[in-house]
This record gives sequence, structure tokens and C-alpha cells, in this order.
Amino acid sequence: MRLVKRLLLGLLLTLLLLVAGGWLWLLTSLPKIDGIRAINGLLKTVEIRRDRNGVPHIKAQTEQNSYVALGYVHAQDRLWQMDFMRRLGAGRLSEILGHPTVRSDHYM
Repeated sequence: MRLVKRLLLGLLLTLLLLVAGGWLWLLTSLPKIDGIRAINGLLKTVEIRRDRNGVPHIKAQTEQNSYVALGYVHAQDRLWQMDFMRRLGAGRLSEILGHPTVRSDHYM
């Protein structure tokens, strides 16, 4: 009976550590939206603010700067999707998702 309790306790602790680790990993994968960043291609200062729903609002002095800032915001929010679609089209999903996508990669 003691062995069963220890095994269950060990399993519960392992599960708790996995959940906590997954939560921390998800938190670190979110884009950094606070602070000041230096972005290549900007000629003047650009201000990007997000409202309480996370919608970006861009204030730029030139049209070119607004396009660069828009690309930066898209990359912050959708880089994972762009990478996923690039890998899908190149037939390289199995590099990150493993064996279940080999058939799709072969087809592509």
C-alpha cells in the first residue's frame, strides 16, 4: 500500500511539474509588447499601442514607417503561423510535428 501511495504521489508531482513547465513556456512565447524597441528600416519614431483587446494602433510620421511597423506587429502576432505555412508548403512539417505529418510532407 505504501508503494502505491508513493507512486501516485510521484505521478501527481510529475504531472504538476509538466503543467507548470507548459504554462511558463506559453508565457515566454508571448510577444513583448511593452517598452522601446529598435527596428531596422525605420526613419523616424513610431508609436505602437495596443488597446485592452490587444489590437495594435500605429502612429507613424511617414507612410514607409507605418508599413515597417505593421510588418513588425504582424510578425509579433503571427510569426508561428507564417513559419507553419512555410514548412507546410515546403513539405517540412515533420521536422516540428513528427511522424503524423510525414504523409503530408511526402505529398507536398
